[in-house]
Amino acid sequence: MTEEFLKKIESIVTRSGYECVHVGIRTDFGRMKIQILIDTLGGINVDDCENVSRKINKFLDENSQLPELDKGRYYLEVSSPGVERPLYTLDDYIRFQGREARIRLNGLIDGRKNFTGVISSVNDDNVILICDEIEKHIPFEIIKGGNLIYRFNQENENENDSTEKSRSRRRRNRKK
Repeated sequence: MTEEFLKKIESIVTRSGYECVHVGIRTDFGRMKIQILIDTLGGINVDDCENVSRKINKFLDENSQLPELDKGRYYLEVSSPGVERPLYTLDDYIRFQGREARIRLNGLIDGRKNFTGVISSVNDDNVILICDEIEKHIPFEIIKGGNLIYRFNQENENENDSTEKSRSRRRRNRKK
C-alpha cells in the first residue's frame, strides 16, 4: 500500500470525527483485508463503525482502479481498538504513560523478548517501561508490537462480592 492511499483513508476517518488508530492491510484466505481501527472519546459503537465503513466503501468503490485494490478483491473491516488497545507509534506510548502495557520485541533485552509493565515515559526513541520496579529502556525500533493491558478493577470485584453477601444476609433474615 502506498503512503498516499493510507493517508486518504486516515483523512476520511478523521473528517468523520474519529481518531484513526491504525490502517492495516493483509491477506486473509487469498483476499486482501483492509482493517481500520477507529476511536473517539467515550468509545466506539456499531453505528460508528457502520458510518466509517460506508464512507470508506464509497471511497474504495470510486477508486477501484487503484493498484492497491487488486481489482476489487478485498474486504473491509472497521472496528474499535478494544480495551487492550494496540500501540503503534511513539505518540501512542506517550499518550498512555502511566498505563500497563505488554511489549513484544524483535530482539533481546536482558535475554527476553517480552515485557509487561507500566509505561513511565518516552525518551528520545526509547520507551521506558517499569517492570517489577526496574526501569527498562526499550528502543522503539526493536518493538515488534505492544498493547495496553486491561485488568478488572479489584475494587469493583470486592464491591460486587460485598453487595452479594449483603443480599444473601437480607434474604436469610427475611426467611426467619
